[in-house]
Amino acid sequence: MSNNENDKDETICLCMDVTRGTIEKAVTEKGCKTFEDVQNETDAGLGCGSCEEDVQKIIDDLLKK
Repeated sequence: MSNNENDKDETICLCMDVTRGTIEKAVTEKGCKTFEDVQNETDAGLGCGSCEEDVQKIIDDLLKK
């Protein structure tokens, strides 16, 4: 993860090439509330799964707002 957590172009899921902005859009615009929701919407985490913790943190941070 980069030092700038607000970087929409930061790739969170390397296997599926999913960016922070795509994940944020899935949560804020598509109504995704769980890792599985985001996975279904964006394919994030469908490769090796090592990004699950980072994806979940983004979801949690957005849902707290």
